[in-house]
Amino acid sequence: MKNEEQQHSKIQWFFMVIFVPVVFALILFGVILNIMGVNVLNQVKQAAGNVPFLSEYVKTDEQKLADQEKTNFEDLTAVVANKERQIDELNNTIASKDREINSLLEEIKMLMVELEEKQTSQLPNSKEYEEIAKMYASMSAKNAANILSQLPEEEAALQLSFIKLDERASILARMTPEKAAQIIALLAY
Repeated sequence: MKNEEQQHSKIQWFFMVIFVPVVFALILFGVILNIMGVNVLNQVKQAAGNVPFLSEYVKTDEQKLADQEKTNFEDLTAVVANKERQIDELNNTIASKDREINSLLEEIKMLMVELEEKQTSQLPNSKEYEEIAKMYASMSAKNAANILSQLPEEEAALQLSFIKLDERASILARMTPEKAAQIIALLAY
């Protein structure tokens, strides 16, 4: 037991006489240097960074800043690559839409040409129908109604569309109500 007490007393003596005063002196010295404008903490980090084993765990502000810049650079490089990929995709989409627009414009031109051809080919028909309308106008409404009643409804409606409104009304009045209703329904379109 005496040995144990002697060992405890040596350890206590070491802490009380050597360790605590040295730590206190170091802290006091660090505070004084800090008041004088010397960055003690940074100096300690630099000194610890030069020690091989501690250099992995202790980094100076410059080393932290360099590591952060490297990480930021890698992140920004990845973002730029992603944005460039998106730009390429959008450019491809624009090119395909331009091709689609051009093909649709060509189709519109072809359809306009076809429409003009059909309109010019139907002009003689409209002249024929105008002549038929004049013929109906020269007859009595009863005779015109009898003739138009014998035609299919679509053809009768087409021929009536070229006749003036008041003459058309008197012809429709002489037809049977069912036939007149069917023709009026076709004339509405």
